[in-house]
Amino acid sequence: MPVFISYQHDQRLDAFILNERLLLEGIPTQLARYDDATCQTFDDICVSLRQYLVDSTHLVCVLSQQAADNWWVAWQLGAAAASNRRISLYRSGPASLPGYLERWPLLHEREHIDLFVRAYHEESTFDRAMAPAREGRHAHDRDNADFFHADLKAKIRRGF
Repeated sequence: MPVFISYQHDQRLDAFILNERLLLEGIPTQLARYDDATCQTFDDICVSLRQYLVDSTHLVCVLSQQAADNWWVAWQLGAAAASNRRISLYRSGPASLPGYLERWPLLHEREHIDLFVRAYHEESTFDRAMAPAREGRHAHDRDNADFFHADLKAKIRRGF
């Protein structure tokens, strides 16, 4: 159940800290940078994002207020939601993110990362993890993804 962490160059420190924290918890990760400095074409970015999403079960998008306006953020969130990935956002910096991102859990403190780690491990423990694609699994995976999002958002709101 790898976690795909996407970020822009300006958010690399937050992305690396998040990556190291997840690795310390035994959670496999894939880290990828997307921004104008990578000199990738639209097609290259779409193919790359799609492959990372196929290879992972969770997406954590590290965002600043400015990064949230990039086309690839909306594209990857849509692709991740359509494929029932567990989506979380990590806010880099003090500024708030646009309202359209409120659908998913928003991490921005060390304690929120702890809650994400706990939620990730609970999926394995309670067998809510994504299974390989099979007949009839689509609705089950969607329900589990929705549960993951709602549960993690509630824990962040409560602080535990």
